[in-house]
Amino acid sequence: MINLLKKLYIKIVLLKIQIYTFMICVYYGLEYDRTWQFVGRPYIHRPYRMHKTRTTALKIGKHFKLMSTFDENALGLIQPVFINARDKNCQVIIGDHVGISGSTISCGRFISIGNNVMIGSGCLIMDNDAHNTAPDKRKQPLSEDAYKPVIIEDDVFIGTRSIILKGVTIGKGSVVGAGSVVTKSVPSYTIVGGNPAKIIGKV
Repeated sequence: MINLLKKLYIKIVLLKIQIYTFMICVYYGLEYDRTWQFVGRPYIHRPYRMHKTRTTALKIGKHFKLMSTFDENALGLIQPVFINARDKNCQVIIGDHVGISGSTISCGRFISIGNNVMIGSGCLIMDNDAHNTAPDKRKQPLSEDAYKPVIIEDDVFIGTRSIILKGVTIGKGSVVGAGSVVTKSVPSYTIVGGNPAKIIGKV
């Protein structure tokens, strides 16, 4: 009897998540996929509704899971998931079986996330400088030099509170240790950690 009640409870929870995910997709104008699970409200920005690049700015694969509530992650969350793909020239591509917990993806041009990627709580992935560094130019629009693609290959695990900066490629099967700041590309099946991140082992 207890096992039956547990199974019923799990089914009810999964149904609630599926309904909530559908509602979020409708709200943001995303094409709903029944394999997705959004736990808590994410914030997803794309180009304005009538812009021709709105549908291409964000592409998401199967079994996509977003965690945006504090109590659904063992380490807690400092924010909901935020995917910023609002620039008319940007494209975010997310593969299959990707899980993101309370992190930010800030895209100005191109960010690619492969299959079976796990992104831990409080991470930041950005392909741009956000602001010019020179004091007299900080309020001016960024030049094209301020954007460089970020590519995260298949089977990568990015530990909590890590930062992935522009121009970085993280090779297949690699691990980014918690709290790392990744400024240079990471070879496949490598463990990196620190600020700036350095190779500390092999997977």
